[in-house]
Amino acid sequence: MATIDTLLADGLVIRWHVELPGNKQPDRLLFLLPGLAGRIDAALAGGSTWKIEETPAQQLDALTLDFVAGEPLTYRWQFSRLIHHHDGVWYLKTADVRLFGWFPFRDGFIAGAIGLTDLVKRSQLYFGFGSEIVRLRDNLPLDDPKFVGGTDPNAVVSNFTYPA
Repeated sequence: MATIDTLLADGLVIRWHVELPGNKQPDRLLFLLPGLAGRIDAALAGGSTWKIEETPAQQLDALTLDFVAGEPLTYRWQFSRLIHHHDGVWYLKTADVRLFGWFPFRDGFIAGAIGLTDLVKRSQLYFGFGSEIVRLRDNLPLDDPKFVGGTDPNAVVSNFTYPA
């Protein structure tokens, strides 16, 4: 069995380096599976289907910056940036992007799949991506427990809030 450090050393997981502004320090860790690393640019090609100014790639950059910097992942009635899927699978989201993965420990997310919101919804890919994450996670020689259980966002990230 292995820890995250062992998986990093063996190349089974890659640290997702997010360039933070000089006044920010990393509060959370973001990793990705090697198979995802080469597919991100192609998955995010094109403009926003929501007709917003930011491209999907820019939205992902902003999301990963906020995640790693430990910014609040506030739930709003119409939009949450962090959603529990099933069986320890979560996804981080923007208007146009869904980033699927799991939390092996609090404030540490391993991403394994990505898709544009329009395609994921239109083709009903939520279940497929979720099942793929479970398969990928279960195939890693990660120490048990391989993920933080439960459905409470506060169990997997610090600084998650429900506004009054």
